[in-house]
Amino acid sequence: MTREQKKYIMEFRDDILWEIISRLPLKFVVQCKLLSKNINSMISHPEFAQNLYQRHKDISTQLIYSINDWRLFRQFHKISLNPITQYVTTLCYDIDILASCNGLNLFDIEILASCNGLILFDFEKIRRYCVFNPTTGEHQLIPYPMSSFAHDLERTGLAVDYPNSDQYKLVTISSLIKNSNLFYKFHILSSERSGLWHEIQLRTNTFTSLPSSSPPVYWRDSLYWLRSDGSVIAFDTNREEAILIDRPEFLDHFDLSYGKISTGEDIWLGRAQGLLTLVCIFRKFVVIATYDSASSRWRVSQTFDNFVLSPEGTIIGFPVWIDSKQVSFLVERLSTQYHDLYEYDTEINKYKNAAVLDTVNYPMFCVHQTLACVHKTPSNNVTTADQTYIAAKLDLIRRFIMEGISIQEESSSGQSSAAADVGGEEK
Repeated sequence: MTREQKKYIMEFRDDILWEIISRLPLKFVVQCKLLSKNINSMISHPEFAQNLYQRHKDISTQLIYSINDWRLFRQFHKISLNPITQYVTTLCYDIDILASCNGLNLFDIEILASCNGLILFDFEKIRRYCVFNPTTGEHQLIPYPMSSFAHDLERTGLAVDYPNSDQYKLVTISSLIKNSNLFYKFHILSSERSGLWHEIQLRTNTFTSLPSSSPPVYWRDSLYWLRSDGSVIAFDTNREEAILIDRPEFLDHFDLSYGKISTGEDIWLGRAQGLLTLVCIFRKFVVIATYDSASSRWRVSQTFDNFVLSPEGTIIGFPVWIDSKQVSFLVERLSTQYHDLYEYDTEINKYKNAAVLDTVNYPMFCVHQTLACVHKTPSNNVTTADQTYIAAKLDLIRRFIMEGISIQEESSSGQSSAAADVGGEEK
């Protein structure tokens, strides 16, 4: 056999192996990395990462959200979209557990953002952010940025460059009033320089709050924060520069013509079908607009009769952001605890009821499985007990997201233990 023939056979075998592994569920692809150095290198190759990303993005998409129970524990919920099913897990079952978890409880775990397969959690008690990949189980603890000024408000965004690279950035934004001048202050941390936060500021003429119901959106290398007046703060994560995008002109036209909603949320920012998108609720119409970065203008793409308004004039629905789809809506069934999921049907050019769901909350975070890397760094000033606690909670969340397992924690002899209750509640 000639050298050329041997080379052809080896390349043919590699192509077959590439195709087989790329079709496996990602949790098995992670295990394949342990088979050999060559297979590990193949799976880590950018071209292979692109292939996996496109193949698994839509089929593994889920919506993750949390609900704070009146009995002082937090529930995590998810909606799987292929097919549409709903699961719930209670991560802190008994109030007695709150005193037996090294001073921590599950109430201190908050979902802040999700991006390209990674989820950003906030562990408030130990003042750490946590970047977590539920597919691989990897996580990184990141200290809060130090600041000499009091924050009037703060939001945190996550920008993940996967599958183009294995880098990500955290960006916090807070308001700052100094010498009668108004600023938005940003702290930026890159996974390339973990542990090193740096600061920039954006001067504005007026102070406008950031609504908590609209988390930051990552789109085309920038993070976007919606302000309550409809204007948007855009932070370019590559150039590390911030600009203010003016309030859309069409808002004033619709406010005057069709009446602004006086109570509740009436405007949301998100990403749908690869576009930065605004959803605006007026008394008569729901208006959807997309952002044109070339002209720096918002353009109305859809206007339809308002179906998220109750007879009393209050908003009873909210948009659902699914990257690959047009904007969906969850709308409350009056006098019940159920919500209808409305999806846009291009064939009939209308919204139709796609599912009935129980126990929903906003914001929802769109998550899909990827092999995006999480950069492991030493957890300085975090006790071994706290690290163990955090790792255990993340493992419960990972099993819930990946396997649909509903898990309850039980207390025994003053210690908490996790008991897996297989078979999530399916609606």
